[in-house]
Amino acid sequence: MTGLDLIFLGLLVLILVPIAAIDLRERRIPNTLNLSLGALGVVHAMLKAPEWRQLILAVITIVLATLAFAGSSWLIQRVNTHAKIGWGDLKFLIAASVWVGLDGSVAILLIASIVSILTVLATSPWTRESWRTTRPFGPMLAIGMGVVVTLAFAAAPHP
Repeated sequence: MTGLDLIFLGLLVLILVPIAAIDLRERRIPNTLNLSLGALGVVHAMLKAPEWRQLILAVITIVLATLAFAGSSWLIQRVNTHAKIGWGDLKFLIAASVWVGLDGSVAILLIASIVSILTVLATSPWTRESWRTTRPFGPMLAIGMGVVVTLAFAAAPHP
């Protein structure tokens, strides 16, 4: 992990913490935070490899992630009308794809889902909430993003 990666990891945490806190409190992820998340990812990519193709790759990734996640959400709601993921969560995953690619954002979703299931199992005896109760997903996405980005930075070859 380079010094630049450490700086951007710190900046990422400064965005992820408010995302989790606001989603817990208000059950929404503000567009400004999702936009900041995506923009910071683009800046990081451009600083790592300052070429136009990095910017083009970021735009292509955003388009593909939008199609994949919005399409999946639409399909899931057709299969089960009770299943849903909020638009803020979808925008989070799209912004996250700029950082870690489409496959990395799917990994973020997987980790967030596992953390969410474990949280429900651990807290349900005390909260007496149904497992079907909707809960804020932003904190789980923030955890997943932190894990995936940290692992990606750690695994990246050093110049």
